[in-house]
Amino acid sequence: MVLRWYAVVSFALVAGYLAVPYDLRTVPFLLVTLAALVAVVAGVRRSPVTARAPWWLLLAGLVAFNVGNLAWLWIYYLQGVTGDGTVADLFYIVANLLLLAGAMVVVVRRGRRDIGGVIDSAIIALALGGLLWDTVLLPQLTAADAPVDRQAALFVNVLVMAGSLGALLRVTLVAGERLPAMWMLSLGQVAGLVGNLSAALTIDAVTGDRADWTNVPFLAGYALLGCAALHPSAARITRPGPPPRDDLSVARLTFLGTMTALIPVVGGGRVVFGLPTDGLLIAVGSAVVIPLVMVRVSRLSTQRRRAEQALVRMATHDALTGLPNRAACLDRLTADLTGPGVAVLFCDLDGFKAVNDRLGHAAGDELLVAVADRLRACVRDQDLVSRFGGDEFVVVCRDDDPRATVDAVCARIRDMVARPIVVAGESVRIGVSVGVAFAGAASSTDDLLGHADAAMYTAKQSKSVGALSLALA
Repeated sequence: MVLRWYAVVSFALVAGYLAVPYDLRTVPFLLVTLAALVAVVAGVRRSPVTARAPWWLLLAGLVAFNVGNLAWLWIYYLQGVTGDGTVADLFYIVANLLLLAGAMVVVVRRGRRDIGGVIDSAIIALALGGLLWDTVLLPQLTAADAPVDRQAALFVNVLVMAGSLGALLRVTLVAGERLPAMWMLSLGQVAGLVGNLSAALTIDAVTGDRADWTNVPFLAGYALLGCAALHPSAARITRPGPPPRDDLSVARLTFLGTMTALIPVVGGGRVVFGLPTDGLLIAVGSAVVIPLVMVRVSRLSTQRRRAEQALVRMATHDALTGLPNRAACLDRLTADLTGPGVAVLFCDLDGFKAVNDRLGHAAGDELLVAVADRLRACVRDQDLVSRFGGDEFVVVCRDDDPRATVDAVCARIRDMVARPIVVAGESVRIGVSVGVAFAGAASSTDDLLGHADAAMYTAKQSKSVGALSLALA
């Protein structure tokens, strides 16, 4: 109800702004801008403590905007000149920076620390904002003979607002749920950006004043920000959303290349055709955009490398236990057989099926993970423990004295099975049947595993739960 009444009253004031006599327009202007402050304060109080950071920054930004508005009105009514290009612009710059900070908080939290998205937003802002400045705003400001400080203030405002808008749009489009507050924040930034552009394009070359109707998009922006703070979805905008897709595709590389070249190419083209060009923009813009693109490509390359490493791990490791799988075991054994002193322990669990049938498959999986962890503790760092399949595990050892190593490992396994394992809240016991085979001069991978497997089945003839059954090939 509060949101509905706030929206109706605020947008009615915005819609009727131009219908009010010129000398009285300060009243609806201040009502809208100050009401937005009240709305954001109410929104902050209604939001969870952990979700208040962006709204505090938004509130600080609105305070700076209102201080700038009051300074503008003070200069206009007491000195009889426009407040544009004065100290009021400093407050507007600070306000836009605070809004950008609030947007970045939303991006970082909502986008699960989506640094790539932030970098993309900065690249887009600098490239497109620079293009807009060089081709549209600078010629207009030059023709209106606008002071340098006024041009600088507008330049910063346009780039900062474009950056925060790009960041908000990114997290809004990948939100994964309907968040009206996000869209209202984005539309509020759009309205503010339109207001700045309109103000620049309507400057009177004689008086330096801008058209009064350009206040309408600014007022709409205030109203939208207040609605965003009051909307129930405002409490959810900082909750982690789905991770955005971020890969080193041809389209991504094309985009980065285009954004890198945009400012110098357009600026250089305007120089060739004798059109006014901001050389400082070309230098600064390129100096900032190029490093950002390099960082972006580096991050994308790192992400791709990590994805490839994850795929390799998936192909060589058991998903349940994290141990090397059958393929990895065969590769390791083949490599070790190029030297002497190789031994294989083929291990099969005794009593596993009874636990799995009685307590369920989840308990069986829990038991396999526990056994895998205990087997790792039974061997040296250079030895291999792999899950060969089902409840079978293969240990590969290589040492100058492989028999002594096998004796030590088997002693630890014997101690391991003597201790119960808690799964599904219940204490259970298992046994292990182990077949051991030592490599000879002409042993192959298949031969060695076959001998160890056969010995394991021999050991099973004397299997016992809670004990080690051992047989040598």
